[in-house]
Amino acid sequence: MLIFVIYAIFASRFYYSAQDTGIFMGMFRIAPAMSHPDLTLNMYPLLFMVGGIALALEQCSEYLMIPDYLVYVRSRRGWSHFCRYCALLLCYCALFTGVQLIIAVMIVSRDRQECLLMTAICAALTLAVLMLIINIGYLLNCRVMGYATAAALYTALLSLDGVRRWLISSWIGILPCWVPVLTVLFFGARYGESHCF
Repeated sequence: MLIFVIYAIFASRFYYSAQDTGIFMGMFRIAPAMSHPDLTLNMYPLLFMVGGIALALEQCSEYLMIPDYLVYVRSRRGWSHFCRYCALLLCYCALFTGVQLIIAVMIVSRDRQECLLMTAICAALTLAVLMLIINIGYLLNCRVMGYATAAALYTALLSLDGVRRWLISSWIGILPCWVPVLTVLFFGARYGESHCF
C-alpha cells in the first residue's frame, strides 16, 4: 500500500508537468533538442517501470517457483504451470498499464487517444520484458544480477537518443520498430526462462 501511495503521488505530477500528456506516461520520450538531458526527460517512464516492478512484489516469480497441487497429488512444475505464469505476468502488466491508461484517456483530448493507446502498449510490453529479465535472475538464485541487467538495459535505452528515435520510426507501414523488437525480446526472455525453469 505504501509503494502504491508513493507511486500515485509521483505519477499524478505528470499531468501537471510540461510533458506531452498525449504520449503515455510510461513511454520513453525523444528529446526536442540534442542539448536536453535524456534521463531528465525520461524520469516518468523510469518511474513507471520502477513502480510496476516494485508493486508486483515478485509475486509472479514466487508463483513460478511453487509446485502445482492437484486434489491429493503434488505434481512437479510443468509447461502448463509456466504458461500460467506467463499469462499472470502479462495480465499484471496489462492491468497496471490499463488503469493508468483509463485515467489518461479521461484527461487527454480525443484526437490524441490513438497515440496514447499505442504508447501504452509499448510501455506494457517493455515492463513485461524487464520483469522476465529480472525473473531469470530469480530462477538462477541471483536476484541482483536480474535487477542489474534490467536496470542497465533500460537505462541504456533512456540514454541513447538514436536508439529511441529508431524504435519509434516506421517499420512496415504505420507499425513502429518497437513492435518487432519488443516481441522478439519478450519471446527471447521467455525462452531463456524456460531453460532456467
